[in-house]
Amino acid sequence: MSNHNIKKLAIVSLFSVATLLLIPLNALARTTSVSTLTQLQTVIAADMTARDSEFIINYTGNTSNFSADLSNSLKAAENSNDYLKFSFSSLTCTASGTAGNLTISVKATYLTTAQQEAYVNTAVTQALASILTLGMTDFQKEKAIHAWILKKVSYDYTLVNHSAYAALVAPNKTVCQGYSLLMYKMLTQAGITTKIVSGTLNGEPHAWNKVAIGGNWYNVDATNDDGANTTRFYNVTDSFLSQNGFMW
Repeated sequence: MSNHNIKKLAIVSLFSVATLLLIPLNALARTTSVSTLTQLQTVIAADMTARDSEFIINYTGNTSNFSADLSNSLKAAENSNDYLKFSFSSLTCTASGTAGNLTISVKATYLTTAQQEAYVNTAVTQALASILTLGMTDFQKEKAIHAWILKKVSYDYTLVNHSAYAALVAPNKTVCQGYSLLMYKMLTQAGITTKIVSGTLNGEPHAWNKVAIGGNWYNVDATNDDGANTTRFYNVTDSFLSQNGFMW
C-alpha cells in the first residue's frame, strides 16, 4: 500500500531574557499566569488540547536557564499524549520581558478545530457504546474497535486528510496518521493503553499503533489491514514488522 508523510513541525523561537522584545500581543488570546515549569508545561498542553491557535502565558518563575527550560516544556507538553503529539501541524513560541517576569506567546496550527475534536469525542463515544458490551476482555474490545475502523474508514489516496475527524465524516477517508489517531482515541477511551508509532514502511513514512494487553505490547497497523481487509498486521510482534519492511 502507498504510504504517506506525517505532517508535524515544531519550531521554537527563543530569546535573551535580559532584553525586552516589543512583541504585539493578541488581546483575544487566552492568558494564564504560572510560576513553575510544571505549571507552564501543563498550561501549554491544556491550551493545545483545547485547540487554541494563540495563547499567552505570564511566567514569574526562575529564568536562569529559560531558553532551554522553555524548549523542554514545549517538548514535554507535545509528548504529554500521542493524540496531541500527532494532531498539530506547527508550533511557534516567542517570549519577552525581564528575568522573573516573562510574557510567552504561543501560536499553533492543528489538523482539526476544537469543534471538530468535540465531534470526534462524541462519535467515538457513540461508536464504543454500539460495539462494546459489559464483560468484554481487553482483547475483545480491541478486536471490536479494529473491525469497526476497517468497516468505517477508507484510505485517502489523495493524501489530503490526516485526522481522526476525516475518518469519521463522509467520505470517511484518511491516511495512516488518521487511522492511528482514531485507533488511539477509541482504544484509550475503552481503557486500553496504546501508543502511536512513527516510522517507515519500505522506506516511506508510516504510522501505526502499539497496544498493551495482558502484560504484552502488540503492533496494530489498521491502515494496511484495511487495504487488504485482513488482520495480517493485527497484534503482531516487532520482529514480524521488521521482517515486512517496517522501521522505527
